[in-house]
Amino acid sequence: MRITRLYLRNYRVYEEPVDLEVPAGLIGIYGLNGSGKSALLESILWTLFGRARTAKEEIRTAGILGDCVTEVEFEHEDHLYLFRRIITGQVAAVRAHAWCDGSQMAEGVTDVKRYVEFILGMNDASFRASVFAEQNQLSAFSDHTPAERRKLVLGLLGVTPLDGARDQARKDARETRVALDRLRVVLADLGELEQHLVSAEAAAEETERAAGAGELAEAAARVATDRADTEYERLAGVAQAHRELVHQGQTHRADLDRATQRVQALRAEGEDMDQARARLGSLSDRAAGLAGTEEHLRLSRTVAQARDGLDALGCLVEVTPPDPEPATAAREKADADSARLADIDGERRAMKAERDRTAEAWETAHELSGDESCPLCGQALGEAFASVRYRRAADLDLADQRLAALDGERSALATAAAASKGTSEREDAALWTAQKAWDAHQRAVDRQCDAQARLDVALAAATSAGVQAPDVWVIRVEELAAEVADRRRAAEECGRLRGRLDRQASIATELAEELARRDQAHEAVVVLRDMVRELGFRDEDLDAAGAARTRYNRELAEATSRSQDARVAAAQARTRAEGAATELEGARAQHAKAEELTGNARHLGRVADLLSGFRDTVVATIGPRLSAQAAELFGELTDHEYDRLEVDPETYEIKLGDQGILYGMGRFSGSETDLANLALRVAVSEQVGFQSGGAVGLLVLDEVFGPLDDDRKERMLGALQRLGGRFRQILVITHDSAIKEQLPSAIEVVKLPGRRATARLV
Repeated sequence: MRITRLYLRNYRVYEEPVDLEVPAGLIGIYGLNGSGKSALLESILWTLFGRARTAKEEIRTAGILGDCVTEVEFEHEDHLYLFRRIITGQVAAVRAHAWCDGSQMAEGVTDVKRYVEFILGMNDASFRASVFAEQNQLSAFSDHTPAERRKLVLGLLGVTPLDGARDQARKDARETRVALDRLRVVLADLGELEQHLVSAEAAAEETERAAGAGELAEAAARVATDRADTEYERLAGVAQAHRELVHQGQTHRADLDRATQRVQALRAEGEDMDQARARLGSLSDRAAGLAGTEEHLRLSRTVAQARDGLDALGCLVEVTPPDPEPATAAREKADADSARLADIDGERRAMKAERDRTAEAWETAHELSGDESCPLCGQALGEAFASVRYRRAADLDLADQRLAALDGERSALATAAAASKGTSEREDAALWTAQKAWDAHQRAVDRQCDAQARLDVALAAATSAGVQAPDVWVIRVEELAAEVADRRRAAEECGRLRGRLDRQASIATELAEELARRDQAHEAVVVLRDMVRELGFRDEDLDAAGAARTRYNRELAEATSRSQDARVAAAQARTRAEGAATELEGARAQHAKAEELTGNARHLGRVADLLSGFRDTVVATIGPRLSAQAAELFGELTDHEYDRLEVDPETYEIKLGDQGILYGMGRFSGSETDLANLALRVAVSEQVGFQSGGAVGLLVLDEVFGPLDDDRKERMLGALQRLGGRFRQILVITHDSAIKEQLPSAIEVVKLPGRRATARLV
């Protein structure tokens, strides 16, 4: 087997795609500690067998939801194989595919695993033991105790599962014997259980016969009860018919009484029609003037309300219109004073700037003397500079005087402006008050005019309608309101009397109808009375039938109870018989199980003995073969410098023969120990391949250079180069970048920010 290509995307630290063309021979994989070198080679186990050191949810690059894709392409026995494994979706679903020479051969996790085991001839555990060798495994051959070393070798060779199977068989045999002993303690006597079953069957048959007799008695009581129920139901039906006839007779009797009363009422109503006609004539005149009186009342109320509104306004007081001239003059004077004050402020600011420039010139002249040079032109100032300094001082005094004069003038103007502003504000307030009083007066005048206009309109409407103007309109309104109420009562009574008179034509017809209803009701009462007499129903007959029904139902309940008790007893007896049969069957099954456990215990003991013998045979066979293979390889690695190498078949301790004498590894240097350990580990890999029936031809060594000094590294590197004759491809993981310079090929793993990495062939 030779890996030709590795492809990773979103696999552990390899987020970005990594596509490596892997050469044959000895290849170094180097990079910083924790950069992802081991993860790179773990992808081979994951892609081929789906095996990983973590759960599948942790294989995909952290924080990434895209598909995790890994591919391994390798040559094996003149064929080119490609395996791909994908983790997809939030549930981390796994898909797998396998191709051979471009044709798809398997799909699905299970089928792909079976296919790779078929072509390589080994499962994932055998593949890992045969291909992957770590530094701690090499050092264990010389540093660990014999027991630890033996456990390691047997685990790599796959013998440990045989130990587990042997121990499990022994444990199962012991547990089976214990179960058999416990079962024998509780085994029942089959003869006693068979006798108990015969007795229980006889008792069940006896109680079943008694239950049959009880059911016959119950059936006879049920027949008598049914006859009593039928007679009672017949009489109950007659009683129901009797009650219905009586109820119908009562209903028709009520209709007869109601029709009789209605005939009497209609005849009395007809006699009252003449009195209603006379009363209507006396009330008609009073009701006829209702509309006119109501109109007079409405107009009078309108006049009274208008007069009350005018009187409520009272007499108006004369108000003088406001004069805006004083306020306008005061406002103009305040604005003029403010403008003059602003002009003075402007002049003062300009004067202040001029004074500051003059002061600066004076200070400059004061600091210089006639012996110095001019700071502008560089010429000597001379005696004339004294007159310059005098003129600067005079200019400064003049500027101070003008500024003081402006300050005095501004103070006077500020006082005058404040006074004129106060006067303007007072005049404005007085004008606003006068204007507000004048506006209120105008509104009162408008309301008085409106009230007078409403009164004039109301008086004109009342006069045109013929309403006489009284001295006091309120009294007139009260008189008209009383008259309207009296005429309204008369009109309402007239309406009721007309309604009564309108019924005079229909009274005769209604009276004839009520007389017909009275006659029909009387005939129905007579017929129903005859039907009740023909039924011949008596309450005594129904009571007697009810008593008989109750007696027969009580006797049926007693018979049913006795029959039920008999059936329960029969069921219980039958249950006991069935329980005895079940108990007997269970006892027979326990006896059969005891015989089965006896055989199982014997067979399991035999299996444990066979597994133990087989395991000892395998171990005895492995020891010499490992020793021969390791000695052959060690001779190749050391150019047969030593006589021989032997591996103890029990402890797997390595010994070297030197000048005809075997010595432990403690006698030799670290380099010889490293090579001997490497020879034994490679021999273990070849033995695993031999046991599995496959030949992988691939070797992966993880950090075998880690603890070695330079000399030992040099010898180990030469040994690995010689292993090229036994393996088509050797992958060596190391964090020592100096090793790559001595290897024909190397893959560099580069650590990236954010716990990411990439790999490249160098």
